[in-house]
Amino acid sequence: MKVEFQPLDYASSLVFLVYAAGMTVTPICLVNLSREFALSLSQGGAIEAVRSFFLLTILLASGFFAARWGKALSLGISSVVMGSGLLLYSYAPSSGTVLAAGGLLGSGGGIIEGLLNPLIQDLHPDDSGKYLNIQNAFFSGGVLITVLAGGELLSRGFSWRIITGTAGLTGIAAGLFFLILEKKSPHRKIYSASDVLSHKIAILKTPRFWIFVPLMFIGGGVEGAYTFWSASYIQLYYRSTALMGGIGTACFAGGMVLGRLAGGWFIGQKRLNRLIIISALSGFAVSLAVPFLNSREALFIVLFLAGLSIACFWPSIQSYSAERTSLEPTSVFILLSCAGIPGFALVSWFMGILGDTIGLNRAFFIVPVLFAVFIILYFIERRIKISIY
Repeated sequence: MKVEFQPLDYASSLVFLVYAAGMTVTPICLVNLSREFALSLSQGGAIEAVRSFFLLTILLASGFFAARWGKALSLGISSVVMGSGLLLYSYAPSSGTVLAAGGLLGSGGGIIEGLLNPLIQDLHPDDSGKYLNIQNAFFSGGVLITVLAGGELLSRGFSWRIITGTAGLTGIAAGLFFLILEKKSPHRKIYSASDVLSHKIAILKTPRFWIFVPLMFIGGGVEGAYTFWSASYIQLYYRSTALMGGIGTACFAGGMVLGRLAGGWFIGQKRLNRLIIISALSGFAVSLAVPFLNSREALFIVLFLAGLSIACFWPSIQSYSAERTSLEPTSVFILLSCAGIPGFALVSWFMGILGDTIGLNRAFFIVPVLFAVFIILYFIERRIKISIY
């Protein structure tokens, strides 16, 4: 089927790029931040903790914003908030201001995480899987651009403030783009707060939804495993430089970009279930190879293939869940994101614990185990009659 972008699709693509930059800018700039503000590692980690706390809090409330003001208006304002947080980051005179900027990043990011995919679902209700995969490729592209461009600029002596300031201005521009196009958003019924609560209660009472929750948790978890630990693994086990670690992470992100673009371009809604299970089976095989590799170059290839296999999970599971249930899709997307984000963080954290006890090489065995659980849950969901909901 031909891909036809609407004006709000282009705005969404830009917001995905900036959202990705907002998520990855702290890890990229942390060493420079620590030097300038004399931060310890735990204090540096607190910046991400503050961002994540505000993101999850606002994410849970994003349905109420959509019900009251609509998705496009809410996304426009949240993009401006996120861009303002990045600008504040670039002008921060102290670590306390950096923490405040992290709060703004999380607040804006929470609505973006909660409402951007549901807006794409509204724009393309008959083939949402295609467009969700294509649009989410811009998020992976944003990670790729931030890792490579940010690392290159920092290595050449440019200030981290230039990176955060540029991302901030882009975020504000994306927000204004959304606000200008707000009237072009699909008309949707404005719900009351009680309606939103009733939607969420109905979702939480639906047995099928509780199969999609661990599927989304695992989808976020395997993505987090490679995103967070690839660079460290390359440096520790292949005695490589930070640059090589960054290239390895970029290989994974590049696979994510290509996988989402290809999945969106060539896979229609009716074949979305096949894309999910083929990706899971491929991911199991690829991830099983990682701890046994002895060549850094071979690992780069496997990381690219891992990105290809994981790429479809986040957008496709959300779209597939909307197809398989009669539940209100915006609330479903929001609640599933509330499962995916902890999956990203907790699996990364658990791998760190395993790395300290049995070694990071063996810790990567957790990834094929997660894929195996994913495959089992997928077939359980497929065997449940649709009438269950």
